[in-house]
Amino acid sequence: MQGAIADFSIPDIFQLISSQGKSGVLKISCEDRSTDFFFSDGRIVDAQPCQPPGREVRSLLGVMFRDAGYITDGELKRVLEARGKGGGKKIGEILVDRGMVPKEVVSRYLLLQIKECLFDVLTYKEGRYKFEAFAVRPVPWAGEPIRPDVLMMEGMQFLDEYPIYRQKFPAGDYRIRRRKGERVDPYSFSELERLIWKALEFSDEPERVFRKACLTGFEGVKALFALKERGLIEVESAAVPEADDAHRIREEILLRKRLAWVKAALWAGAAAVLLLWVRKMFLSPAASEMFTGWAGFF
Repeated sequence: MQGAIADFSIPDIFQLISSQGKSGVLKISCEDRSTDFFFSDGRIVDAQPCQPPGREVRSLLGVMFRDAGYITDGELKRVLEARGKGGGKKIGEILVDRGMVPKEVVSRYLLLQIKECLFDVLTYKEGRYKFEAFAVRPVPWAGEPIRPDVLMMEGMQFLDEYPIYRQKFPAGDYRIRRRKGERVDPYSFSELERLIWKALEFSDEPERVFRKACLTGFEGVKALFALKERGLIEVESAAVPEADDAHRIREEILLRKRLAWVKAALWAGAAAVLLLWVRKMFLSPAASEMFTGWAGFF
């Protein structure tokens, strides 16, 4: 089964695989991005985003654990090297075997990875899909297989609501922190708000806060918006504001004038030194006597 997304939508593809109870891998690609969804008896058990050369994918499981503070960047590199030598073992399996991350935590983040991957492919306007059928056996620590229809409902909510919440925050990079002096009752929070509130102790970078809380970007922004509406957090842009064109032009003109003044001063100084040297060499009494002697001689 394969074709273009424009002809057969992603929700319809997932629904068909689920209703027929198929097992195998569904590859969805768009330009240089692609993601593999693994099905067992019509339910999703794993998702693997493919990393384009030279670009890090934030939804890779190892990157998630690094951003959440479970492993360091050096440990991630060593685990990736071990995976290359370990006969195709998955990142989660290596982390569990080495005791670096508990299997319950790996199970939660695997579900997070599946959600993030689905939300990403739902934004594709064009691309292709291909399903290959074969037996897929879920790993013991992967948790319960996910019903595609339940996951798709969350995906539709993401498409409808995420742009609304995201526009309430600065465009590009931004930082968040708890407002100082605010007394709060964490038990008055929703589950998402409580997770985000606790994760704010870990970092002020939204992406790392979401990873620490084990929430998708959509869930995280939604919870942040609720805390922001209650005046419990401060938000500021991390980007350095650029000067407007008129101001930049004025600054460039001023700089050029300053450089011109400096050059003029240097030339004036050089001319003054030259005049002093000429006067000393040719207009001094000693120089006059010498010139008079030369004139008499000739």
